[in-house]
Order: sequence, then C-alpha cells, then structure tokens
Amino acid sequence: MKLNKLKSAVIGALMLPLSAVVVAEESTSAFSVSGNVGLYSDYIFRGYTQTKNDPALQGGFDVEHESGAYAGVWASNVNWTTEGGYMTDNSMEIDGYFGFAGSLGETGIGYDIGILKFYYPGDNLDNSDSSSGAGAGGADTDATEFYAGVSKDIGIVSAGFTWYRVISDDAWGFTDAKGSNYLTLDVDVPVGETPLTASFHVGRQTFDGSGNDPFDYTDWKVNLEYALNDTFAIGGFYTDTNQTESNWTVKNVYLGDGTGGLYLSAGF
Repeated sequence: MKLNKLKSAVIGALMLPLSAVVVAEESTSAFSVSGNVGLYSDYIFRGYTQTKNDPALQGGFDVEHESGAYAGVWASNVNWTTEGGYMTDNSMEIDGYFGFAGSLGETGIGYDIGILKFYYPGDNLDNSDSSSGAGAGGADTDATEFYAGVSKDIGIVSAGFTWYRVISDDAWGFTDAKGSNYLTLDVDVPVGETPLTASFHVGRQTFDGSGNDPFDYTDWKVNLEYALNDTFAIGGFYTDTNQTESNWTVKNVYLGDGTGGLYLSAGF
C-alpha cells in the first residue's frame, strides 16, 4: 500500500519507501488531491515479496481536507494469491483507507489514525493444499486494520512509530486473525546537502488465532532514494526477515528471503 508523504512519515510500514515525492498544487479549496505512481522491481510488503520477486506497477490517489481528514485508494499487481492457491483469477491488490492526521499543539509531534482495507478481488479457495502453511482451509485473504501513529522531526531526522491492528476475522489467509498486530519504526535521514534520503525501517508482526504463533516475525529494510526533481525519484532498497523458510514458502519460493530492488516513482 502507498500513502502520500504527509502520512508516510507516520504510516511508513507499508511496504514502499517513505520519501516518495508528492506535489500538491496551491488551491483556495478546502480539499486537495494528490497522486502517485511507481514501477518497482519487486513489491515488498512488511518484508515479504507479493510478486515472487517480479516487477510491480503501483499507483494511487489521496483526497485531503484542510481539517486533517483524508481518504485514498491504492493498487498494485500481485501473484501470491493465485500461485499460493488462495484465489482464482486474481492478480491485483486494491487498498482503501481513510483517517485523520494532525499535530499535538506546538509539540512538533504529528499523529495519524485511520482504517485500512486490503482487498484481493477473486474467489476464496480452500488453501489447505498451499505450501505456505499460512492459515486454514477457506480463510479470507482480505484484511482490515486500524492504525495509529505518531511522528516527529528531530533535527534533520524524521522518525515515526505506527501500530496496526487487524479488526477483520481473517487476514491474508490466516483464520481467526482478529487482534493481530504490526508495530513499526521508520526513520528518514537526508544525506548532507544532496537530493539523497536514507530510510530505515524495522517492524514486528504477530498473529493472533489458534496455531498462528509460528508465523510471527520481524522485518527490516534500508532504502536510499534520489530525488530527480519535484516530481520524479529513483531508489533502491534491501529487506529481510527472521522468519522460518518453511512457514513462508509458496511454489518453492521463500517469500521472506532477503532481497533488494530498484524503483522509479512519481508524485502529482
């Protein structure tokens, strides 16, 4: 999932670099609209490839009100659902979200709360034959999360901490996953006076539900992005997890293996 830069400092756990450029046009309207699009050599979500190390085309739109309320939609191609035996005729992820962001007085601390829906169009299948081991037969791949985050600039460093909590019954093929949590810390550091920004991420995913504990894991990522101008940016990243290979292998591909990638992104 992709959010614009205002909120990515808080919700940067999502799988894409924090510093993707978004340009908002000046307007007298109480509402503003922004968008983003990117081509990635691999779609990584919380440490796991969603495209089995294949490229991904991604993009989305956000609408914000001057009060701090916002809503958006984002989409990407995926293939873990079909090749993992969870869905038929599906190669997309579509995310919708809405929330409220602002700052706590003059403390310089930003906050962001909202609801995030992951939707994978297609039919649910009995995944008991899946080699991933995730979930049980008939579990829904769609997921809904509540999130809350805080962020603060400390000198030239921007840091954000976010908590995500599953509020749907199932999530990503795990049954009885309601109450599962993902905690993330994200840090952005500009590299001197250059257009480079270094980003660092660490996250901890825990799954609720009977038999889901073995799938808990920690992920981390480093990212280096170069702003070509106010619209375009290029970057590269490396990410890894500490998960057991046997728990997250689909069609002989370990989804949580350490991997690097490149991307080109644009904001408008």
